[in-house]
Amino acid sequence: MENTDLDNISGLSGVSFEENDSFSVDKINRAYEFYQAGKYNEALSMAEADLQLNSMAYGQVLIGNCYKRLGDKKSAMSHWQKAVEISPLEHSAYINIANEQYSEGNVNEAILNWHIASTIMPENPAVNLNLALAYDKKGSRIKATRYFERYLKYEKNSTSHEYLNVKHTMANLTAKVDFYAKKVEEYKLQKDLKAIAALYLKMISTYANLPNIYLNIVEIFYFDKNFEKALEFNLIVYLHYPYTTKILLDIANLYYVLKQYSYAYAFYSRALELLPDGTSYYSKVQSKLSALSFVLKDPELIETHLQKAREAEKNNDYEIAIDEYENYMILSESENPDIRQIIDKYKIFLNPEPFVVNVLYSQIPDLMNKKKLNACVELCDRIMTLATESNSKEVIYAMKCKSECKRIILAREQFGV
Repeated sequence: MENTDLDNISGLSGVSFEENDSFSVDKINRAYEFYQAGKYNEALSMAEADLQLNSMAYGQVLIGNCYKRLGDKKSAMSHWQKAVEISPLEHSAYINIANEQYSEGNVNEAILNWHIASTIMPENPAVNLNLALAYDKKGSRIKATRYFERYLKYEKNSTSHEYLNVKHTMANLTAKVDFYAKKVEEYKLQKDLKAIAALYLKMISTYANLPNIYLNIVEIFYFDKNFEKALEFNLIVYLHYPYTTKILLDIANLYYVLKQYSYAYAFYSRALELLPDGTSYYSKVQSKLSALSFVLKDPELIETHLQKAREAEKNNDYEIAIDEYENYMILSESENPDIRQIIDKYKIFLNPEPFVVNVLYSQIPDLMNKKKLNACVELCDRIMTLATESNSKEVIYAMKCKSECKRIILAREQFGV
């Protein structure tokens, strides 16, 4: 994994110029030209000698990249760290730090920093590819598959060797899954449950990101009364995909049957929050919670959930960390603001696009008021790229604002207004 180089000066979080500050732009351009030409000592000398460039996150990233090219990794890391101190939103610095950590075998720390970069720039293809490769190395196949999918979605250079290789591999795996799916239909006609189960397992071992197949496997294990396996696959759905109240109740019931009562209590509590008050299901769940309330008096048991959350954090198992932190708060009957902040952070790690779209959406009025029209157009394009729903209020607003900005820009160019 190579360090992310700085391809341009636009859109970097650490660079903020007034529109008439052409001198600052020119200095950065000249330093970057030296870097691009492989004249790292010249680029380094220019950047380090310029106090303004030194005070910018972008400048620190450029200096760090120069040191990296000159073989001084320690100095490179120091300057990339300075970049994020100056601007915590300088995603390119996090990428470079993570790349270096990964090359030194510190996979967990690298994944953490790539996730931070992803919460700033989810559409960065290098970050998504690096996360896919790192999670694949750790055996986290669902997450690896998802990040390969994101890489293909966001990579604009569709002729690159990496893109074509990933696309070819994913297409082959999808074709295998389609083949297995056709075989499943054949075995359904024969009512051969064992053969169907074997094919489902082959499907998820071939292509891991198949939520409906996990649910189908759950049903088979239920039928076979293999409650341990039914729980295992139900938890996969709960941790990685949108879930229903039924899934929460199924998990709670399975934990209860398997005598893991603290988990049963936590999941019944989650389900109760989603059930309509006054229904028979609501009353039954309340009764279950009352019968299991003895777990609330076992502080050592409750503490184990906190320990498991911290262990999951260290191993980049953020889905499990969220689950266990929530279990801890449910069982301790407390709303810990520090833990809530951690949970919220990891939820953004796992699904950064909605968060970033909301942030960008809130910035449009300010850019419009300040007449920063080109920046507004870029921001609107990002919203339309990242939004998961094409008819959302954010996308509709972004389309209108982009159209208005383009109209004004065109009028300025044609009539000088």
